[in-house]
Amino acid sequence: MDIIADQKQITDEEKLLINQQVKAELVEHLYQGCLPGTISGIVASAAIYLDYLGYTPHQLLNLWVITFNLMMVALSALFFFYKKYKDKLALSTWERSYSLMMTGCALSWVPIIYLLPTDITRQYLALVALFLATTGYATGTIGQFLLCVVTLNIMLLPLIAWCLYQGGIFYNIIAAYSIIYMSFMFGINHRSTRWFKDSLKLKLENNLVSYQANHDLLTDLPNQRLLPQYIQSAIHAVAGTPRTFALVCFSLNRMEMINDSLGHGAGDAIIQSVANRLNALAMHAAKVKNETQYIITISRKDTFNILMIPLAIDGAENKLTHLFSILDEPFYLEERGVKLTASLGVSFYPKDGETSESLRANADAAMLKAKQFGGNRFEFYKAEINAQLPKQIALEKDLHDAIDQNQLQVYYQPLIDLKTGRIAGSEALIRWPHPVHGFISPMNFIPLAEEIGLIVPIGSWILKEACRQTRVWQQMGFTGLKVAVNVSGKQLTHGNFIETIKGALAVTEFDPRYLELEITETAILDENITSIIKEFTKMGLGLAVDDFGTGYSGLSYLKRFSIDKLKIDQSFVRDIPASNDSITIVSAILAMARELNVKSLAEGVETEEQLRFLQSKGCDYIQGYYFSKPLEASYFTQLLLNYRNMQVFSNVEVAQP
Repeated sequence: MDIIADQKQITDEEKLLINQQVKAELVEHLYQGCLPGTISGIVASAAIYLDYLGYTPHQLLNLWVITFNLMMVALSALFFFYKKYKDKLALSTWERSYSLMMTGCALSWVPIIYLLPTDITRQYLALVALFLATTGYATGTIGQFLLCVVTLNIMLLPLIAWCLYQGGIFYNIIAAYSIIYMSFMFGINHRSTRWFKDSLKLKLENNLVSYQANHDLLTDLPNQRLLPQYIQSAIHAVAGTPRTFALVCFSLNRMEMINDSLGHGAGDAIIQSVANRLNALAMHAAKVKNETQYIITISRKDTFNILMIPLAIDGAENKLTHLFSILDEPFYLEERGVKLTASLGVSFYPKDGETSESLRANADAAMLKAKQFGGNRFEFYKAEINAQLPKQIALEKDLHDAIDQNQLQVYYQPLIDLKTGRIAGSEALIRWPHPVHGFISPMNFIPLAEEIGLIVPIGSWILKEACRQTRVWQQMGFTGLKVAVNVSGKQLTHGNFIETIKGALAVTEFDPRYLELEITETAILDENITSIIKEFTKMGLGLAVDDFGTGYSGLSYLKRFSIDKLKIDQSFVRDIPASNDSITIVSAILAMARELNVKSLAEGVETEEQLRFLQSKGCDYIQGYYFSKPLEASYFTQLLLNYRNMQVFSNVEVAQP
């Protein structure tokens, strides 16, 4: 599997780095086999010595044993030398050294062929030892096929020549077997070498995509996806102690004006400089014993999150004021100096929050309060800042009423098959038309539903309603129509979720082949629900990984479970084609999906440029406002009827009153 820059948008530098890493892993793999090879070689030489003793000239046998074991010692010495100095010499040097040593070991083995005893039983034992040794050389050179060819030829060609010279049926059979055996070993080594290299490249490419997804590519700082992990680690660090820590939301002022007046390139240069200064501050603090440590992340283009561990509330003002010092020196852009200020919001654990979400929200609220005053100013979080709490309580009551009064509705957004250009299915999405406040965003009430435990009954209702409505459309002649339903982690951990699915399918007489469950990466990696996810496959349900690329996992779960589809998060699609970072990430995800024979779907497609880009990269399905916003069932029915025999490659939004 070659990494093609045009397909995966991997730069030449990144491609070179991956190839170098693959080579380094291969060399490491070779040297890891040195000690086991030495031990087995010494044991084999001892066994052969005992087998030959008394049947072979004693002096020649002793000379061979000494020579061979000296090569084994040299191989071990090379291993220890490599472990100590591997960073001092080039990889090519270590590769050549290993190849020369293995070739020497193979050559030192050859004399035993010409010292074979005349006793047929002892010859048989010697031949067994020889073939075992060649197996060791074949496996010990995985990653270096040419070295495998050289060493096996050195070891087996003399045996073949000797057998043919001896003549007779027995020796001719041994010669023929040696040829077949050598070819077989070549095949094993070649396939293993290719598999090893391909696996390494896939692993490194996945690591690159994961790193890009979890780091800001402008500053190389961890982004907001990693911040909850850092906060959780800080909570564990101060647990059981009187110490506390602070989360600081550090937002630069007037960056929009700088971008408009000096250009986004100038704005990016300033952000990079601020990141460098913050990193320098953190590195300096790390060198001082018992000093407050700084963990720097970036959440938005002009906003940084800083964890200060530990930090007492009483002495916080001096530390926070010191943060402004990084802005004392102007930022120079083509000899033009630019002075900046920042607004800081501060929340303390556990006073202002005991979870990463609450600490982040409260620090952000305090920062917005500080921005009202301008200049270099910080604000500590206070309860009165968050005046939205009464509204949250009212929203909770209204959500209970919405369930009781059947206010919730299921809307459907079409999924477009890019190969056929037709509507292949829909995603079922919940909507809440509040009788007083109008439509309330799912982003406002879904987290609340999860928090207060209402997500389970709401999810069960959505599942049943989506199956019922899609069954109606299938009976209208849209027989292959599928429906995708989001499933939260709390639904999966609810004791009777499998029975809930079976009940919904039974009541609606819906074929499970046309139901696809969308689960986030975080949920799918929870070991407590592994058995439940595997049960989905047994039931014939489709399984999609939602918001792919935003989690912290590798691709191991794609092998553990029968994943049918990867849904690329809209945060990556949104900035295409303006952002090279998003192009890189999306291209790499699509390429990996093809390699693993998994379908791909990009959500949030809003422009023709995004559509054409995704088509060119081999994306299988797309959804987004470019085709249609989520629709009520009746309008989705009209959409299906309008495009029954037509391709959908234009805006297909159906007007609603």
